[in-house]
Amino acid sequence: MDGISNQIIAIASQLQSARLAQNVQVYVLRQAMDMQQSSMQILLQPTTGPQPLATSGSLGTRLNVLA
Repeated sequence: MDGISNQIIAIASQLQSARLAQNVQVYVLRQAMDMQQSSMQILLQPTTGPQPLATSGSLGTRLNVLA
């Protein structure tokens, strides 16, 4: 019975440390996703005011498109 009890305790300890490692991984993943979200919000913010058309040259004199 002692051998089985020791194995159960060892397995429980391993599961607990695995759960802790998984929680840390989820935390790091959430932090990375939050950083990506804030970066994307900055990139998706519209530019301030309308962009003027070019007055000379072959590009930008007829069409003004914002992506």
